[in-house]
Amino acid sequence: MSFKLSGMSEVMRNMEQLKQALHGAVSKASFDPHDPQDVERAVRMIEQEVDLKMAPYFLSPGVQEIAAELKQEYRKALLQKAEDAKKGPST
Repeated sequence: MSFKLSGMSEVMRNMEQLKQALHGAVSKASFDPHDPQDVERAVRMIEQEVDLKMAPYFLSPGVQEIAAELKQEYRKALLQKAEDAKKGPST
C-alpha cells in the first residue's frame, strides 16, 4: 500500500520561495549592533515574519519543523551580522 501526498511538491516549491524571501529580509534587517535589545528586536521581527509567511502551510507535514529551523538559521545570521558590524569594515 502506498500513499501519494498530493500537493507536496507545490508546498515544497512554496517553501523554497518563502525561504528566499525571508533570507532577503534578514540581509535588509537594520538594528544597532551595539544594543543587544535592538538586535533581539530584529530577531523577533524576523521570527514573526517567518510565522506570518508560513502560517498558511502550518498544517502541511514538516512545515513547523522547517519554520523552527529557519528561525534558528536567521537568528544566527542576525547575530553574526551584529558581530561583523561591531568589528567594523574589513580592510
